[in-house]
Amino acid sequence: MTRYRAALPMYDLPEFRAETDALWQNLLAGLHKRGADLLVDFYRPGTDHDADELLAHPRLLLSQTCWGPISCGVAPDLHILAQPDYSDCTGGQGPFYRSAVIATGQGTDASPPEDRKAALPVEALGGKRLAFNDRASLSGYLSITADMTAATGQRKAFYSHGEHSGSHRHSVQMVAEGKADIAAIDCRSWAMLQSCEPAAKQVHVIGWTQARKGLPYVCSPKIAPELQEILSESLQELGAHAA
Repeated sequence: MTRYRAALPMYDLPEFRAETDALWQNLLAGLHKRGADLLVDFYRPGTDHDADELLAHPRLLLSQTCWGPISCGVAPDLHILAQPDYSDCTGGQGPFYRSAVIATGQGTDASPPEDRKAALPVEALGGKRLAFNDRASLSGYLSITADMTAATGQRKAFYSHGEHSGSHRHSVQMVAEGKADIAAIDCRSWAMLQSCEPAAKQVHVIGWTQARKGLPYVCSPKIAPELQEILSESLQELGAHAA
């Protein structure tokens, strides 16, 4: 019997492992209900290299990735199964998400705009030190860079210095510790970190990037089409949106 691999790594903070496990079990139940009795190894990638290897696996049944690596050609060809729903967190609109732009110090959090446009304090962001999780990240780097380019009409970097953090959590910590001035954190990660990361209490939201499609659920393009369809149906039953 074919053995598949699966992971849900993108929002799998240690404090939220139970929620990740529950999502996986609910998805398995949906697959079984539709007659897909599969052998699946559920993984928690330990490093970026592990995650990249997982995405390239020919029997990848399910994972999550970012549109940034896909658009940049960093991620392998993947089949898009569905889009998660972000309506339960500030800044989310159905399958669309945006990033909260955080800064040092205390202050009243800026509210996201009702439309899908960016709401950025352009002058306040210019020349600042930017912490970002990865240059291929849509939420942490590409979105704020694109929105600032559109707002200023200038293609040169709006920030004075970029600090690679490796994760949204570390970006928040760097801003709180004064090692960076600003960071862009996707709205779900921001909501989660506000509930469990002390550094999130030391910064505030000064703006929001444009709303864009959130990170998708994906599988290997080598997964049989009928199984791809069952996966999509099961994800949509759990509240995801059609790809």
